Formats: sequence, C-alpha cells, structure tokens
Amino acid sequence: MAARYCIKPYSVSEAEAGMEIGRMVLTPDDKVILSEGTILTDSILQGLQFWNVTTVFIKQALPAEPDIDFSIPETAVQKNFYEDYENTINVVKDAFTKTRFFKDVALNTLQDLANNLIEPLINAHGVINHMNLVRRQDDYTFHHSVNVAIICGVLGKWLGYVGKEWQDLILAGLLHDIGKTQIPLEILNKPGKLMPEEMEIMQLHTTRGYKLLRDKPGIPQGVIHGILQHHERFDGSGYPLAVPGDQIHRYAKIIAVADIYDAMTSDRVYHRKSSPFAVVEMVVGEMFNKLDPEIVTIFLNNVRDYFIGNIVELSDGRQAEVIYLGQFMAARPIVVTEDKEYIDLECNKTLSIVKVIRA
Repeated sequence: MAARYCIKPYSVSEAEAGMEIGRMVLTPDDKVILSEGTILTDSILQGLQFWNVTTVFIKQALPAEPDIDFSIPETAVQKNFYEDYENTINVVKDAFTKTRFFKDVALNTLQDLANNLIEPLINAHGVINHMNLVRRQDDYTFHHSVNVAIICGVLGKWLGYVGKEWQDLILAGLLHDIGKTQIPLEILNKPGKLMPEEMEIMQLHTTRGYKLLRDKPGIPQGVIHGILQHHERFDGSGYPLAVPGDQIHRYAKIIAVADIYDAMTSDRVYHRKSSPFAVVEMVVGEMFNKLDPEIVTIFLNNVRDYFIGNIVELSDGRQAEVIYLGQFMAARPIVVTEDKEYIDLECNKTLSIVKVIRA
C-alpha cells in the first residue's frame, strides 16, 4: 500500500529542522522560496524569518492501517486538549447553573476561567481542528459558550488584539449567551423549531444578559456591548435594537462570526451539524450584508489553513483527504479518495463533504 500523508500548517516558530515542505513557499510577490519536498534546516528556517514568512505547510505521514478508529484522538496533544476542554465545560456549567437560580454572574470566576483555562485552549496547536471533532451530545449552551470564546480568541489574534483588549474579547465571547440562563428551559431545550412567540422570548437573551452584567463592578464596557449586540447585523436587520454596522461594537461583530461558525458546525437538538467546508460557503454569502466583511475575510482566509490534510467523508460515502484549497476563500477543495481518485469539488458539484472524520 502506498504511503499516505497529510499536509498541515505550522507557524515558522513551531517548524523544526528535518520537516518536509508539503506546499511551495512563496514571497509576497509570488516568487518561489522553497519547493514541495524541501527538507527544512536551521539555516532555511532563519531564511524564512528573513523573508517574513509566518506559515509553512508540512508534509506528515499518516498511519497505514485502513481500519483506524477516526473518532478517537490520535495524539497526546488532542487528548490533552479534550481533557482541558471538558474541565472548562464543567466550570462553565456550574457557573451558568448558579446564574440561572441566583440571577448573579460569578464574574471573577469566569474571568479566571478565561485567563487560565480558555487561553491555553486558544493557543493549542490545531485548535480549530480539535473543536471540529469535539463530541457534544448535550449541554449545547455550555459547549457553545466555550467554543465562541475560543474562536473569538483565535480570531482576535488574527485581527491583532493583544493584552487586556484580547482577554476582554475572550470574556465577551464566553459570556455572550449568559442571558440564556434567564430563558425558560422548555424553550431553551425544545427539540424542534420554536414558535414565533417562543422565538421572541429566546431573543430576549441579549437584553437579559446585558441587564445581568451592566451594573457589575469591573465589567468592561466592550464585554457589555458584545453581549447586547452579538445578534445585530450589518444591514440593520438584527436584534435587539436593529442598528446598522457603524453602530455595532467591534467585539459584537467578532462574536457574530464566531457564533455563526460554531452554531453551524455543532450538533443541536433540532439541527445536525454542517461540515466546516459548507459553513465557509454559507458565511461568505452573509459577509456583505449581515456580517463585517473585513472580519469575515480575515477569519476565512486563516481558518481555511486548518482544513488542508483533513480526512473527510464525501456525500457518496467515500473517505478522502483534502489536499488543496483554491485562492478564493469559499472555493470547494480538491480531494484524493482512498482509491486514489483526485476530485476537484469546485468542478464536480454532484459531490460534497458531509463531515470531517479526522483532522
């Protein structure tokens, strides 16, 4: 059986001598620095830093066994991530449950959680891929809150946020749905589409979250605005105030992108999750009227790097490896199946990716 491999992104600071380049490295003016197959050396790594190259794609061998259980984390990094992730979920569940009953937010606890547990998850290598494979049978609100905090942290780094401003953005992501603790459980957990009157009650979570925290000592104003406005939309079609883009706080615009991406890639009681590839296409369709196009562009152009090397299931039941994504951020990838058929999904619209099996 031919050797199987994947191609994964590494920051130049994480790359090591002896690794094999899986995709050619270009200068900003598209001149080739390194070709595919080049073996990295210490001097090459120093040269990449001189050229201000930040990311390289590394070719890595995959296990040869065809019957490997893809649902089980393969590496110690993944196992540690899932353990830390579950510990974080448990703390959030406890804090949010107390808020439901006592109508008080344990702000210091959640700030410590964001700084000491969620920040390491954000900084974990391959974090977006790990999140795509998290198994979430229940407790959607708690998982979603942690996921949005993580995505806000990752996206915040791509946008240049640092220090307290970055930490406040993560906290805003964590608390964006805190108002759902004040929504009746029969509506919050309803296993089906909400009736119009139930949807009106559900939409109150933004203002109820705002009211829970607006008078809390030490709460940053950006966090308050992120909670209140994360369902506002660029064209003024959102809620609760239906304000246009220039009146929406930047934290809320970032949370909106993270919120949609995680919601669409998650299983819920009334919705089966979509593959990240399908969600990318959907988000692109929203970026010029509902979402901030600058934030969406930066998010999608960076998040796509995680998809190279993913093992996916196609709509015809076959498994395939993602080997190339086109320059356009919504382009459907080129994949190679287990029987060595190369398929450009941008050209073959009869096939699609239904789920990620392994990242």
